[in-house]
Amino acid sequence: MDEIYESYKQTLNEGFTNAVGNDITTKEQWVDQVWDMLQRTYKNIGGIKGSGFSSKEDMIKNIPMWKMATVKGKLVAVALYKDKGGRKTVAAGTDGTTTGIKKYINMSGEDLSRAFGEKSKAALNSTMKITPWDQLENFTLTPEAAGKALGKKVTAVTDYKGELPEDGKLSLAKYPQLKEYAYIRKIADVDTFKVAFGTPGIKIK
Repeated sequence: MDEIYESYKQTLNEGFTNAVGNDITTKEQWVDQVWDMLQRTYKNIGGIKGSGFSSKEDMIKNIPMWKMATVKGKLVAVALYKDKGGRKTVAAGTDGTTTGIKKYINMSGEDLSRAFGEKSKAALNSTMKITPWDQLENFTLTPEAAGKALGKKVTAVTDYKGELPEDGKLSLAKYPQLKEYAYIRKIADVDTFKVAFGTPGIKIK
């Protein structure tokens, strides 16, 4: 009975908090925890980069939607989105705990039908491990669809004439089913390997 009660209390103490648009109050309340989590998450791949991540103030101002999973008032997982071709995931992280990872897995699964995002390196590997391919394939974008959603020029890996980035070679060796979906696009003038998943065209509300 005690175990059931503790599980019930834990459930009551878990939840999700969304900060959307000009909800500055909520963003300011959570910005320190979100910022620190993202710094830890992206530390081993050179840090988090891109518009909206130069500082906490930049993140508050330029990242329109934050979805935060919490347990007992503590952040355990987060996903951040921009309205770009739909609700586009631009960053995500966890606290590294089993609970945080489970929350992130749930968020990622739900996002397939309401958001989209590009994956590569560790994030791509995690995506492929989390969701069975027979389910994930339905939400894997072709290079043409990805380029249209992003409003960017992309080159399908099957049409790419240069040498693939090393992480791309490793990903395709491990997951050859991605070859028809993978593409290269320039990020900061560097040819970068990506695969896009989800449902574009659904705006942040």
